[in-house]
Amino acid sequence: MTERWIKAAETAELPPGSMKRFDYEQHRYLIVNVDGQIYAVDDQCTHEDVSLYLGCIEDHNIKCSLHGSRFCLKTGRPLEEPADEPIGTYPVKIDDNQILIQPKI
Repeated sequence: MTERWIKAAETAELPPGSMKRFDYEQHRYLIVNVDGQIYAVDDQCTHEDVSLYLGCIEDHNIKCSLHGSRFCLKTGRPLEEPADEPIGTYPVKIDDNQILIQPKI
């Protein structure tokens, strides 16, 4: 099976400490730059239907703005209640100043 990569952003659009969300095939993703490390995760808290884009970056974690659940950007694992289900994480690569991700299948 061939790997499928899609363009999520240009590297210039995502300086360290920033986030960008985008939709692809009826799924919303969140791209996060933490000190030059780029992560791609689901843009929805697993506790409530809330965009994680509205939250904040704390180290290599994303914090939901509604109830304060934090998720590890590396693994998607919830670090605080009330969330108890992980968010999806996706492989990322940089190619010619483009941030590419492998989308949800």
